[in-house]
Amino acid sequence: MNFLRLDAPVKFMPVSTNFVSKKLIEQRGIQDVQDAAKYLPGVRIQTSYGGFQQISIRGFNNSIIMIDGARDERSSIDNSYPFPDLSMVESIELLKGPASILYGQSAVGGVINIVRKSPEARKSVNALLSYGSWNERRAAMGMGGTLFGPINYQTNFYFSNQDGWRNNGDKRFSGYLALGGMLTNKSSIDVRGGFNRDFYGTEIGLPDNMEHDIYNAEDDELYLRSGEMQPGLNKKARYNNESDFFKNNGWNASAQYTYNFSNAFKVRDKVAYTNDDINYFGTEDLEYLESDKAIYNHYYLLNNKKKYVCLDTVQLTFPLRFSHMAQTINNQFEITGKFNTGKIIHNYQGGYDFVGFLRNSFSGYNLGVDVQGPGLYSKEVVNDPHSMGYMTSSFSKVTVMRTFTHGLYLQDLMEISEKLKILLAARYDFFNYQRATAATIDGKRKFDMPNDDDFSKVKTSSLTYRIGTVYLPVPELSIYGSIGSFFKPSRTFYSDDNIYVDRNGNTYNAEKNGEVFKPEKGYQVEMGMRYELNNVLQANASAFYIKKYNIVKTLVSKGSTYMDEDGNEVVASKNIVGQVGTMDSKGFDVDVTYTPIKELSLTAGYGYTDARTRQIEDNIYISSEELVGKKSTYVPENTFYGCADYTFDKGLLDGLNFNMSISYMDKVIRNQTTGLAFPSYWITDLGAQYKLPNGVSFSANVNNLFNREYYNQSLGSQMVPSMPRSYRLALSYKF
Repeated sequence: MNFLRLDAPVKFMPVSTNFVSKKLIEQRGIQDVQDAAKYLPGVRIQTSYGGFQQISIRGFNNSIIMIDGARDERSSIDNSYPFPDLSMVESIELLKGPASILYGQSAVGGVINIVRKSPEARKSVNALLSYGSWNERRAAMGMGGTLFGPINYQTNFYFSNQDGWRNNGDKRFSGYLALGGMLTNKSSIDVRGGFNRDFYGTEIGLPDNMEHDIYNAEDDELYLRSGEMQPGLNKKARYNNESDFFKNNGWNASAQYTYNFSNAFKVRDKVAYTNDDINYFGTEDLEYLESDKAIYNHYYLLNNKKKYVCLDTVQLTFPLRFSHMAQTINNQFEITGKFNTGKIIHNYQGGYDFVGFLRNSFSGYNLGVDVQGPGLYSKEVVNDPHSMGYMTSSFSKVTVMRTFTHGLYLQDLMEISEKLKILLAARYDFFNYQRATAATIDGKRKFDMPNDDDFSKVKTSSLTYRIGTVYLPVPELSIYGSIGSFFKPSRTFYSDDNIYVDRNGNTYNAEKNGEVFKPEKGYQVEMGMRYELNNVLQANASAFYIKKYNIVKTLVSKGSTYMDEDGNEVVASKNIVGQVGTMDSKGFDVDVTYTPIKELSLTAGYGYTDARTRQIEDNIYISSEELVGKKSTYVPENTFYGCADYTFDKGLLDGLNFNMSISYMDKVIRNQTTGLAFPSYWITDLGAQYKLPNGVSFSANVNNLFNREYYNQSLGSQMVPSMPRSYRLALSYKF
């Protein structure tokens, strides 16, 4: 694995890992991280609004993404952001459980590492042309080899364009260059850079599923139940405005230098920089017209009174305008090596991480001022939607955010004997979060930087640890167990509009310029095994338990009512927010690869996750019975995948490969209170590839073979239909 960092075999380490290989990515025609995630048990990625991706690992939605081992700090802020195509990717690695604390704050449940192609001396050329359903076109070109002297290179360019099955018109363009090699017999350098220019069609889905039981006004008969979709909706219909757009432009660069003084002392320093620009304007809420008068054909009951609703027309009520311009600076300095104390071999690593994240978030939410035009509040016919006019937009405010994290870490993998290994690790993080707001200049993405005194600031620090042991009864089998802690810093600032409740259920006076809430903290426990028999059988299994406390919840919203200690009904004059929640996640995952003959490979993976709210500290504002025991949102309980590959290596069919994949996603809860959920679904994909001796390959893929209708994303109650059966044909060349 690329990001375990210690120079020791994986079977010596108490870690649970999975990965998606380059071979699988190429055979299945995967270019999106969401499609790759179904081959990682216990992982779910949801795409929203057309391109924002949310990641859940082992029941926790704040999962860190890394690129070549450097943190993508966007994942610790929002856990919702666009991710570029996978054309330059060598593999996708998943590190689960307590080992993830090696990578600092907010690493709960697991860490995903995207490994890009490395420079190598072997001369290579690759090219791809493909065409698929809904006029999807892809093209890629790459090459590698020796550039000069000891320096090798690898480069890749990728372009895709499509009408899209829901006419979203996504476009992608990216490039990548890597240079590196051994400068001397002890030193090496690796320099990488890339860019992306992506356009996504914004996605708001279909008109709302019913939030109430709907009745016919003519005869008072039940027409639709709460949660049901209006019948007859065109699943391809888009209700977006003509002015909607979603652009993501970015570029990145990194440089790593390694010097190997001896087997006992190796120094590595890596610097990485990322510049990311998200620019978004999208129609969001679609609302059915309503009236207290009997002017429409349907109604629902609200406080025992009829509320009439028009199911023929929707109104575009809240177009959203925002932009995030972010810069991330990473620096990793570490020392690794081996030494002996008596008969014990120590594989050690010590280091310092710095991550600086600077983001300016522009917003234009004042409708009628920031957003204008005939399309604002326009109405569309449900069964034949068309844009009713353009909108113009500008920005009125910017939120300036800065985070600075300094981390010191040390770990030692001790080889006590051939059969027993022990790992000890600790990390100390200093976290500094700052935020200020300012007015924009002329409605553009321009502003005068606030003074340092204008920033609200939160500082915190935390010590995390990891302890693990590995036992190898035979060389092919390793059995391990580990425990580790984690923390997620709070980014909450004091507000005069809030009343604060501590983790014991008591109100307290928060400091205006201090730490309002303590960090979320917890621990992870894991036991597992890894077995490998030659190249015939590889198996991994692990069971885990994760507990997190200090979770912040809104107990009462301003203007809502609650019962005070004397049993009197009180209208809240402020929001009441408390750090009163505890949740846990428990489960197991297993994956097996069996290769009975060299032509045939069979792989299966299963993940079980039970993530729930477990405790709400007693307080007068909310009953713990309302939430305790409720499943966590957007976390499937069961996930499964299976793959079969057969490649002919003799006769006329030499070079022909057939592959099949099946995947299962369990029901996913969308709302803890109402129980709304995405139903479970099975998907079957088929593929074939024929490689000629001259490096030319032909391939064909059919996804969602049985044309299953399913949903995996929504905007509130506006469901987004997933893609039906589709195909892709490709011609490629590899030398």
